Amino acid sequence: MNKGYSFGSLRRGLKALCLAGLMLASANASAAWPDKPITMVVSYGAGGSVDYIARLLAPRLSERLGQEIVVKNVGGAAGSIGAMQVAKSAPDGYTLMLGSGSEVAIAWAVNPDLKYNGLKDLAAIALVGTSPMVIVGNKGVAAGNLDALLDYARANPGALSLATSGVGTPQHLLLEYINRRAKTDILHVPYRSAGSILSDVMGGRVDLSILTLTTALTQLEGGKLQSYALTGKQRMDVLSGTPVLEENAALKGADFSLWFGLLAPGGTSKDIIERLNREVNAILEEPAIQKSLKEQGLDAGGGTSAAFAEFIKKDSEKYQQIIKSANIVVRS
Repeated sequence: MNKGYSFGSLRRGLKALCLAGLMLASANASAAWPDKPITMVVSYGAGGSVDYIARLLAPRLSERLGQEIVVKNVGGAAGSIGAMQVAKSAPDGYTLMLGSGSEVAIAWAVNPDLKYNGLKDLAAIALVGTSPMVIVGNKGVAAGNLDALLDYARANPGALSLATSGVGTPQHLLLEYINRRAKTDILHVPYRSAGSILSDVMGGRVDLSILTLTTALTQLEGGKLQSYALTGKQRMDVLSGTPVLEENAALKGADFSLWFGLLAPGGTSKDIIERLNREVNAILEEPAIQKSLKEQGLDAGGGTSAAFAEFIKKDSEKYQQIIKSANIVVRS
């Protein structure tokens, strides 16, 4: 036997050869992608904000990729059922998700029974849009603005109630944040779904809620609700008289905007991720798309996939602090 030869070197050589083969196969697969229809999962039922954005984005993305994109609604458990389905899918670029912060940044952190981690098992592709929520109340609430509302809540612990679409949702966590930072005691009333919240607030069965702008705007403009604060970074023209949360000294730095973005199963090829990122960014530059998003109270997103991943990480860390401090746990 040659002195320079060993079984160890043979194993290393075979391992390197296999690795090179896998890399070549992956590169060839990425180059051929997409060569069949793509499924875009929406983790909620039809008709909501996430579904609207997916159905706005999918046709344009389909045209740019040259393949059909089928939007598939997989609702349930505040978005976590659809998110888990995507997280467990093959990372081949043929299963995508139009997701939101609830199922990507929060659900797995508040529910230890879930079998996925939004930061590890989902790959960020592109931020599609952001939207503030708005804190609203019925006309019977004895406070005309945000400062007066918080003063009243501090002076009357437990007297005010606020409805959300469930424990561990972004709205619930925002309420916990406000109660702790502003030293209020506003009662949380979790609903099983958002469907009856609006009518119950207007009907006086509950005092307050935190709603999407599109849900609340018609009733605000019609004078059936009063607005107290937007949850984003800046005021909006459509509600120019409504402050943002951080204009109150106790809530300085608060930013609880909703966000929506395109994601894939963790481990999806970087080439596929970057191709999708380029296409989504190009679509978001289109005036018609920007107009459609604006009509839904959304600001167009964009940016790199790495920037979106960092955005999700920071958003999750913000909510995890609230979850831990308030000891919030949801069980499946």
